This record gives sequence, C-alpha cells and structure tokens, in this order.
Amino acid sequence: MQDGFARISAPEFLSISLDNALPPLPGEKPERIASDLGRGLWSLMARAGRNVLPGPAHRSELALTDELDALVEAAGQVVLTSGHRLSELLWTRSGPYWNGALARTLILQQARQGFLLLLAQAVAPRAVLFGHASPLVVELGIEGDLDLPGPHLVLLVCTVDPTGKAVARRGYAQAIKSARCFMPVGAAFERDALEALIALRDKLDCHGVDCMIMRDLGEDGLARQWKVGLRREETIIGQLRIVLPGDAGIAEDGEMGAAMAEDGAYALTPANFEDGRFVAWLEREIGKNGAANGE
Repeated sequence: MQDGFARISAPEFLSISLDNALPPLPGEKPERIASDLGRGLWSLMARAGRNVLPGPAHRSELALTDELDALVEAAGQVVLTSGHRLSELLWTRSGPYWNGALARTLILQQARQGFLLLLAQAVAPRAVLFGHASPLVVELGIEGDLDLPGPHLVLLVCTVDPTGKAVARRGYAQAIKSARCFMPVGAAFERDALEALIALRDKLDCHGVDCMIMRDLGEDGLARQWKVGLRREETIIGQLRIVLPGDAGIAEDGEMGAAMAEDGAYALTPANFEDGRFVAWLEREIGKNGAANGE
C-alpha cells in the first residue's frame, strides 16, 4: 500500500511507501540515503522557501506558526496519488493524532494515509520527543541523521488500524536551525555559523546591502554548500560560496589561513569557525566586493 506526492508543475510522482528504506551500507551516513519520505519533506521545505534566508527587508524574524503556515501553504500545491491535496491530509500538531480527529478525517475522506509535520525537540529511532508532551511512538521507526541534536522537523505517514485508531507508521527527521527558522542543517555547528551569517546580513542591511543565504535541496538531500548573494538595489555586487564539511579538495590560503576548496569557495569547518577565520574571510570578501563596486 502506498500513496505519494505529485508536483503540480511536473508530471512525476514521488511514492510514499509504508515500509522503511533499506538500511545504509557500512560507513554510509543515514541522512544521505534518498528516502522517499525524506524527498517529500525536502521538496516541501524547498517549495515553502525554508532553504532560503532573504534579507531582513524581505522576511523578518518569523514565529513558529509562520514557519509552519508556510509549509502548509506549500502543501496545497502538492497532490497525493489518491487525488487529495497534501494540505487536506496534513496536520502540524499532534493533538488531532491523539484525540481521533486525524483518524476520523482519513475515514471520511476515504484516504489510506495522512501526514503529520511536527517540530520535535529531539528524535529517537522510534519516537518523536516534544519536551513536556508525551512522546509519539512510530511503528517502523524514523529515518534521517538522528545523531544530530534537535530541533528537528519530522514528517510522519499515518494510517488507521482496524479499531479506527491512527497509527504513525514511519517518519523522516530533518535537523533545522531553530523553531523560528526552519533552514535545514547537516551538522550542529552549522547553527552557530548561520547565526554569524545572519548577524552579518543584518549589519549589511543597515548599509543598504541585501544579503541572501541559500542552501539547495534536491532528491539526495542537502547540498554541501551555502550560497550567499549580495545585492544593492537592483545590482548584484557579489556572490560567495561556502562549502560545508564532507567535500574534498581543500587547501590553505597563507595570507588569511582560510581553507579554500579547489573552485575558490570557502571550506567551512568547526575549527575555522571557532577561531574566527571564517568571519574574517567573510568580512574580507564582502569588503572586496564593495570596493569593486565603488562602495
């Protein structure tokens, strides 16, 4: 039994199976497995623009409800193979799961599956943890990089058992920056590095420079780089690329002690973030771009 996502703008379908993906090969990180449920979550996050941090003028600091509302709105553009829009069978709170509303809706809509999209404080192999609320047990387990500390955004596929009760069958967890910023992260230190980028972005905004931070999301998950675009009014004044751990081809720049990837992008590591080399490189590159554009 399976249901699936279909992008309205494209004819292909992404099936959502009730069975978990095959386990990773020895030495392969679980978040790199192209899980069908993971692809569905990444696609939804990309549709909602949660992989982009625009300048403050375009998107101020959001609340949790704003982040979730953006995902629900994006779910309205996704059609399940049952013919329902995803937003019709998607819940962003666990209450309807516990009080029976989710199960009743699936029965009335004659839908085989429904989905929970939840913010989790932490994730265990078979449970979503919410702090003070009761854990939500997942029958077949949760995929993703569960070793990363929370918060996580978790997509769960649910069915109704013979007694009429909702059952969370399986899930996929994606670590995010915070409850107010659903930008996906692939390592714990990336949250601090994003804070540094956001602080710099806000300073640039005071000088009339719009700074956008983006991370591509594809079928294989998170891209291993951030793209930073700098714009003054309608003029692009700079583009920077920051390569995240996991990529090869790194050399040392003697002048600044900056690790550079082969194509000139900055190779960010926990070490060069903590000792200040990353921020120094950012300031130098932004200064060079400003000077080149007469600033």
